Amino acid sequence: MWPTISLEEFLKNPLAAIREIAASEKVFILTENGEPILDIRPYRTGPDERLRGSVRYYGDIVAPVEDPFR
Repeated sequence: MWPTISLEEFLKNPLAAIREIAASEKVFILTENGEPILDIRPYRTGPDERLRGSVRYYGDIVAPVEDPFR
């Protein structure tokens, strides 16, 4: 089960709540009147960010290739 935080509690000190969420690596559920309204999670870089700059370009890979046996 994910930790929950009420909207009222969040709005009392939003900066402290955001810092706690960012440091925890957990998904927090924001609730209003006991009902979940939003999930808040720390930002994580995806695999595309880690691979940026590592892909090499070798020309057009979509165009048809000449058939050497024709």
